[in-house]
Amino acid sequence: MTVLKGASYQWYLYKAKDVYLLESARGQQASLIKGRLFGLRKAGSKKDVYRLILKELGPGTVFSLLQPAVLDLLKKSAAAPEGAAQPDPRAKKLLARLQKIDPKDFWAVVAALDWPKAGKDNDYAALAKSALRERYRLQDVKWLARTAARKRRDLHKAVEKLERQARQQLFLGGDDSLYDALALAVSHGQDRYESFLRKPESFIKKFNGVRIDQHNFEYCFD
Repeated sequence: MTVLKGASYQWYLYKAKDVYLLESARGQQASLIKGRLFGLRKAGSKKDVYRLILKELGPGTVFSLLQPAVLDLLKKSAAAPEGAAQPDPRAKKLLARLQKIDPKDFWAVVAALDWPKAGKDNDYAALAKSALRERYRLQDVKWLARTAARKRRDLHKAVEKLERQARQQLFLGGDDSLYDALALAVSHGQDRYESFLRKPESFIKKFNGVRIDQHNFEYCFD
């Protein structure tokens, strides 16, 4: 069992094996996702009440859980391995970048995620998803998700219009391939996206027949 020692308490670290939604007394929400680390301890003054922290948030944000909820959570978790308390340097850098950005500045968030490059690492998708939920309110993350989906749909309409004009299918791939390519185009940032939107043939040229092995960009906001 890994123990994380704070200024006043010792937190026993676990790793989530399934999704678990959390809400603090102040209304802050967060999600435990697969692989997410969290600290757990008994509340000092209250019977059958436990305190839970997310490692990246620190002791400033504490979630209170009753014993039945804790028992249910532990069924979906495992003790964290030795060394798990070491912070991921990628997460630390991403959290620092997001801290400076208003969540309503969609394109600034996209730039901070650096998805076309960083997203090639399969582990980065979960890291980005976690960081967004730690820095922003759940309603802000949902707004980012809706905005990313709207940008994707707008580009899709531009591609469909081009295909109608050409009277032939120009993007040679299935619906899933097109979906992934459109989302990846959004992740390239505002300037590149708007260029694709103005000239959808440039989108076709870049992504047609390209195998996309990384997660879909919109997974970050799910």
